Amino acid sequence: MMKPADLITYCGGYCGLCARWNENAILIRLADVMSELVDSHGYHHWMPFEVKEFDYNEFRKALDFFKKEDSWLVCWKSCRGGDGRPDCEIRNCCRDHDLRLCFDCKEFPCPKVKENAKMIEQASEYRKLGKEEWLRRQIEKAEQKFEAHTEKYYQVYANKHPPA
Repeated sequence: MMKPADLITYCGGYCGLCARWNENAILIRLADVMSELVDSHGYHHWMPFEVKEFDYNEFRKALDFFKKEDSWLVCWKSCRGGDGRPDCEIRNCCRDHDLRLCFDCKEFPCPKVKENAKMIEQASEYRKLGKEEWLRRQIEKAEQKFEAHTEKYYQVYANKHPPA
């Protein structure tokens, strides 16, 4: 199991706040719940005949695709561990400069990132709070099901076995 500090990305994000991170897998959980719902209501029997403008079979294939834990949609390692976009300019730059975090570069913010307001804001917060407090807050947000890309909190309850 990875340590929380290992989930800090080169660009100053936190993998634990991403819907693609294996411990979150919001898409997998949502697709699983949606599949169960449409199957239990018999949509596969009547919808292909009644709703011509909607391709139910393609919809069902899409749900099955999003349910796969072994697809490229799910990250099992951080970007520093090899997952994420291999062509990421920030990742490649950090590797070239032997840095774990773009913010640690003496050239930050360089032309590659100076137009990225979100990254500049993240760097400011990281520096102000310090690594440990910043990381504690990211872990707390992850536990509350915050998703960094949408900047929303998601509460998906899909228990296969309800509590006794």
